[in-house]
Amino acid sequence: MRRRRLADVNCSVARALDVVGDPWTLLIVRDLFWGRHRFNEFQDSLGIPRNTLTARLAALVDAGVLETRPYQESPPRHEYHLTDKGRALGPVVISLLTWGDEWSDIGEPPVELVDRSDEHVIDPVMVDRVTDRPVAELQLRPRHRHPA
Repeated sequence: MRRRRLADVNCSVARALDVVGDPWTLLIVRDLFWGRHRFNEFQDSLGIPRNTLTARLAALVDAGVLETRPYQESPPRHEYHLTDKGRALGPVVISLLTWGDEWSDIGEPPVELVDRSDEHVIDPVMVDRVTDRPVAELQLRPRHRHPA
């Protein structure tokens, strides 16, 4: 059963999910942030079927989230890298990771995030840029920009 396309829905969440709403897709993006770039690295890390991985990588390239770069000429091989659009998914992946650490039943979190420059463990939190208040503490509501 094919899922309904959400690209034409007038909702930013729906349109984002149209690109990254499949669980394999965000796991591939996570692996890219963790430094994996090659097809076999994704397959080894995720245990994903080859045809599924091929389809997800192609969709991410088509959506402008990834770009390919050759690393071998004979036979031709390429690796995958995040574009600016793909790197902008970093906070999404980190938010899912911290939510999973807090609310899943895996016990001790399997990884901790460290700053590569000095190796200190980070404690990420999303804050409002204007007030510096944690978003999780705000009482939010949507306000439509264009009244109907």
